[in-house]
Amino acid sequence: MTKHPLPYDYALSSANQGIRHVSLHQFRNYQGLNLQVGQGPIVLTGPNGAGKTNILEAISLFCPGRGLRGAKLGEITQQGHSPQAGLLWAASLQLDDETQLATGLEKTPQGTEKRLYKLHYQPIRSQAPFAEWLNIVWLTPETDRIFLESPSIRRKFIDRLIYAQDPLHAERLNRYDQALRERLMVLRNQGDASWLSALEDQLASHGVAIAVARQQLMNKLNEAGHRPNLFPAFITRMVGDVDDGVLAKSATEVEALAKQILYQNRRLDQESGTTKYGPHRSDWQVIHQEKNITADQASTGEQKILLIAVIMAFIHHKICFDPRLTILLLDDIIAHLDFHHRMVLFEQLAVLQSEISKGRLQTWLTGTDPLLFEALMGKAQFFMVEQATVNPG
Repeated sequence: MTKHPLPYDYALSSANQGIRHVSLHQFRNYQGLNLQVGQGPIVLTGPNGAGKTNILEAISLFCPGRGLRGAKLGEITQQGHSPQAGLLWAASLQLDDETQLATGLEKTPQGTEKRLYKLHYQPIRSQAPFAEWLNIVWLTPETDRIFLESPSIRRKFIDRLIYAQDPLHAERLNRYDQALRERLMVLRNQGDASWLSALEDQLASHGVAIAVARQQLMNKLNEAGHRPNLFPAFITRMVGDVDDGVLAKSATEVEALAKQILYQNRRLDQESGTTKYGPHRSDWQVIHQEKNITADQASTGEQKILLIAVIMAFIHHKICFDPRLTILLLDDIIAHLDFHHRMVLFEQLAVLQSEISKGRLQTWLTGTDPLLFEALMGKAQFFMVEQATVNPG
């Protein structure tokens, strides 16, 4: 087998930041797992259905949302494990001797399900404090078609990137969505006008904050996306009325305009059963700069490369300006790249790891064929996953 060594060495010292230990209990196909790792990168190989993605999913549950699969929490419990009460599943990450993050799902004696969180072995009320220690970004095969999917899928992708740098963004989105639902309910029931005005104030305030956060991310991606590298240069932007507004006017002006439009659209929204104005109708667009085409017009292969280019630009910005640990999860992505782009990706990860992040980036990769990762041999930790058993190799 021909080796293709990389020009940079990854630091594998456990003294650097990174996940050191992953523990799973009754999680998917794992009755139990205790996986000890170094700083990274970590390569998990094995046949389909062995449990590689399940490990990445467990890690992804330590950021806002429902993880890289978007599954209902009750679906994560190992098949056949259904106690009348007690712990349904659990996952924990050990970052160093003192820092342990844990989450799980419990069935109460009343039969309801309750999400559990622990930090430093002590119970906490939500997963929000986890963001003080690490942020998590991922790509999966399901994201390959993102440029052909609905705008809502693309918005969720962008919002997830914003979570990684601004955990409060999730709260803004939740409050906006709640006000959106309540306003439509009040409109349907022809409710109190003063309550409508209060809800529209909330929609304008949270909506503009969401649009501003998205635009700030676009600026950062575009800046990083023009760095000299072997991925295609791109331009990215949000497309929508509110997004156009925050580009041309102050947030205060756009907020006042949003209140006015929501007021004027009351009858229209009541008749249609939808809210016609707001960041929930925005779309995310990526332009291949050299070819001057939008990503949805590019070939399938070009779309994959553009998406990876966006993620690498984001990671570059993230580790340059954020002291927290960044975890990058690449689930079965390598198999979809040709040899040239595999080497480009490995080299970019090496540069980010050794020259820029100083140990604040840890990458987890999965695939069925170990030969696809041959350029990382001697520079990464390899594990073979088979039938929910993980062994070095």
